[in-house]
Amino acid sequence: MKLLLAGLDHTTAPVEIRERLAFSTTDIPAALMQLTTAHDDCPALLSEAVILSTCNRVEIYGVTHGATTAQSLVRFLADFHGLEEEQFAQALFFFSGESVARHLCATASGLRSLVLGEAQIQGQVRTAFEAAQSAGSIGPILHRLFQHALTSGKRVRSETALGQGAASVSQAGVELVRHRLGNLAGCRVLLVGGGEVSELAAQNLLANGAESLIIVNRTSARAQQLARQYNAMAMGFDDLPEALSLADIVISSTAAPVPIIYREHVVNAMTTKTQARAVGVSGPREQPCMLLIDLAVPRDIAGDVASVPGVHLCTVDDLQEVVRATLGHRAGAVSTAEAIATAEVAAFQAWCQTQDAVPALTRLRERAETVRNAELDRALRRLRDLSPEQRTVVEGLTRSLVNKLLHPPTRCLRDAAAHGDGQRYAAMVTELFNLETM
Repeated sequence: MKLLLAGLDHTTAPVEIRERLAFSTTDIPAALMQLTTAHDDCPALLSEAVILSTCNRVEIYGVTHGATTAQSLVRFLADFHGLEEEQFAQALFFFSGESVARHLCATASGLRSLVLGEAQIQGQVRTAFEAAQSAGSIGPILHRLFQHALTSGKRVRSETALGQGAASVSQAGVELVRHRLGNLAGCRVLLVGGGEVSELAAQNLLANGAESLIIVNRTSARAQQLARQYNAMAMGFDDLPEALSLADIVISSTAAPVPIIYREHVVNAMTTKTQARAVGVSGPREQPCMLLIDLAVPRDIAGDVASVPGVHLCTVDDLQEVVRATLGHRAGAVSTAEAIATAEVAAFQAWCQTQDAVPALTRLRERAETVRNAELDRALRRLRDLSPEQRTVVEGLTRSLVNKLLHPPTRCLRDAAAHGDGQRYAAMVTELFNLETM
């Protein structure tokens, strides 16, 4: 068994690369099937696989028993996304063995996030795990690893102060608005998307003095629900151009595979604002301007929007401006969080070591059951006059004898495996009980 991880994140790749390698929710089942299915007499790349794809990272976690290498996963990413390897390979990082466990436990704990301590990553790790379960690509190794990672994240959030301050992408987005504008008083804000990011943004915008909210979502029912909850205006997705003309600030966070806001939309919105100002109905600002914050990966807002006069465009990579300002509030909790993650890695490694004993113990149990059943059948043929109750007693006796005899070597082998000596003791048990002939 070998753990393998290939990935990239905000520290190794800009959003322009991350969005090209991102896996949508509908992509992931097919990708997991490709990773774990043999093709044309070629073995599967991975025997177990999980894909974690968020706005700040794309990571493939896998278990391989064969010759799968990091380069194999690079080729998979290139083929699946229709890219050339040289377009992204230099941005990838690779881990194997215990380093995979360390990275995942730290990630689920918010220690590898753009926004240190962000709360959403634990849910994203769980979603990736559940998607792999549904796809049938989870086995015992990754199941155990992800359980320890999720436990690490839960403990960090309950036992430390790591999540204090701007501890989510949406909170950081609102903080970025405040950094750029000073305050939100009198501002009209357009939220595009109806997911968790938008809902958290709505809460923070209102708490920071935004005058009014407009919510646009592809699903009108969800837009209406959020509008009622936050006393906002709901508009249909077809009304997005009009909504843009009403907004001073736009925060977009959909799961669209391509941009939904183009330069033409923003140019028309700014023209409408200019015309409205000319007739005295534009609002308090002397000249029309618009701040757009794109929290989506792939991006919701086309890059050339930034060239429109009066428009300021930010992406998730610009959140570093806020992260640096709020880092001091949570830095003291980092060492405690790292200790929790390390403890969960150690627990996972201890479990992995005990797995060295499993094959030998399984063969030992099978050999003992084969002998027990054969001897029991021979004895019962000679004791034909036994009643059903008596036969049950005799069978129970043989089972109890086997269990009692196997208990000491089983315990000894498990203890040896837990201390890293499982393979040597497994070989001894195999030789002593002649298990190789099975």
